[in-house]
Amino acid sequence: MSAPVVFRLEIEPDRQRYAALLSRTFHSPRERSDLYLAAIGRENLRGVRLDEEFAGGLALLPMGQYFGGRSVPMTGVAAVAIEPAARARGAASALMRAALTELHAGGVALSALYPATQPVYRRAGYEIAGSQFEVSLALRQIDVRDHELSLRPEREADRAGVESLYRRWAAARDGNLDRSAMIWDRVRDFRGERMDGYVVCDGERIEGYMYCVERAGAPFPHALFIQDVVAVTPAAGRRLLAFMAEHRSMCETGTFTSGPADALLAHLAEQAWKMTARTAWMLRLVDVRRALAARGYPLGLRGELHLEVRDDVLPQNAGRIVLAVADGCGEVRPGGRGAFRIDVRGLAALYSGHFSPAQAQACGYLDTGEDEQRVAAAMFRGPAPWMRDSF
Repeated sequence: MSAPVVFRLEIEPDRQRYAALLSRTFHSPRERSDLYLAAIGRENLRGVRLDEEFAGGLALLPMGQYFGGRSVPMTGVAAVAIEPAARARGAASALMRAALTELHAGGVALSALYPATQPVYRRAGYEIAGSQFEVSLALRQIDVRDHELSLRPEREADRAGVESLYRRWAAARDGNLDRSAMIWDRVRDFRGERMDGYVVCDGERIEGYMYCVERAGAPFPHALFIQDVVAVTPAAGRRLLAFMAEHRSMCETGTFTSGPADALLAHLAEQAWKMTARTAWMLRLVDVRRALAARGYPLGLRGELHLEVRDDVLPQNAGRIVLAVADGCGEVRPGGRGAFRIDVRGLAALYSGHFSPAQAQACGYLDTGEDEQRVAAAMFRGPAPWMRDSF
């Protein structure tokens, strides 16, 4: 058996094999796979061969992810699929290692993905670093009837304002994406289902928006599927909730993805919702030094953390470095005492805020003293990380 060979999926027959494999793997229509790959772009597709036969592929999605109020360059890994006969033969691991080597060489700081299975990604240096929840709202129980602000259908001219508002909102919620054009297209047209867009305005200023569609019941009632909802003022949040309630004659529930705490729900007098854990996503520090320097840190905090990083996949990341934090920014320099000894997987969970240093130490990712734990806890503190978008 020959070693797996990773290559760019630029030849049409290989792309067709990949599209067919995606349809079988994810039980989706072939047309959807073709549209998805076209949206990603051939330049972002990678394949792997075993014994000169096509064995699988993946997609790379360049974008950003917010941590500490700053957008950090991140490439999502998606649509990982391996032919059944090629599984357990190292094809997926070869794909991931080649992709990470390429991303590191290209200066990418982070990579994130939604795992169908965890071991192959943990071997590549990823770890669970955040969550995604689903909120199900009983529309008849929404007691908000606030119409102080105006609400109207989105216009083409609103899009730049909507996207700017989203960036302002997402920057304050660790783990959410700095969306690429492709991700915005999926917000507005999700798997061929066109969303209705609405904006909430105070005069000409957009303060909130929602993308949604009514999905037919069998035969009734319908459900309000909310692909994205953002409010940056209390009045905008109340207006959007009132708009959801106005669907109650036809729809029983409204659903949207969220984090473990959602300010929108604080406007409700009672708990008229159910929140369930939907899935978890994994993070990888592709370039440890770039990633640590790119994220934001708490204002007013000054301190140093002397790390010794273990990374078996990308040895360029391994070794001793010093993270110096001041005025909300981090600087990284080589050397130091190496008192904070951490595996790159544990560093991913710590970086996002999903794990505290004590949690990282408890599961074996970290070896350090209590003083260093306190310094790290102060540097990486923040709200629980989550992500609205799937990719």
